[in-house]
Amino acid sequence: MIKLMTLCFLFTSVSYASTIVKSEGNTLEIKTVNNDAEVQLPEAALQVLTKWNADFKIFNQADYSKSVLELFKDLGENQTDKPVPMAFIEDLDGNGQKDIVLLGSDSKNQFAVALIQTDKKWSLVKITQWSVKNIKESVIPTGLAGTSGTAVSETGIPFYVLKAMGEQADKLKEKKKIGIQVENFMGSGEVFEINKKKAVKFSL
Repeated sequence: MIKLMTLCFLFTSVSYASTIVKSEGNTLEIKTVNNDAEVQLPEAALQVLTKWNADFKIFNQADYSKSVLELFKDLGENQTDKPVPMAFIEDLDGNGQKDIVLLGSDSKNQFAVALIQTDKKWSLVKITQWSVKNIKESVIPTGLAGTSGTAVSETGIPFYVLKAMGEQADKLKEKKKIGIQVENFMGSGEVFEINKKKAVKFSL
């Protein structure tokens, strides 16, 4: 009975993990499945990602703090496609073809990467990386105070990706590009643009 319960727990854990799978329709899609993200990639894009790092996996929504998830809920309030903290699809380099940004890790490091589409061919661009131990247990300040007046904090993955906003987004729009905003919740953030298949920090 204990073994059976253990197997059921393991199956449930796997079922609720964010995944990257091959798209049946050979398209880019981000779907919400069992309250987590499923990224669907064309076969060629998936091959490029696997060749770069076969151990790379995107972060699970369950590993993000309540405050980060609430932030993305607010961002997606008026959108049909609800944004998630670990991936988004946009035409990053302005060539009229959709690309995708992914945030995740292997057994040692965390990465933000982009899969760039050019004439149905795919290339991977590493945007940035970190080496944070036990990243899922990172302490995240919320900026709120509890009933006793002490600062309230949460634990979870502090990093997330989204398309650039504000003045930086406006400037990149002039180039027909979408910027990549990489942020640390209640901390610093950086914006990158894709230029000649490289990620370059963008500033005004």
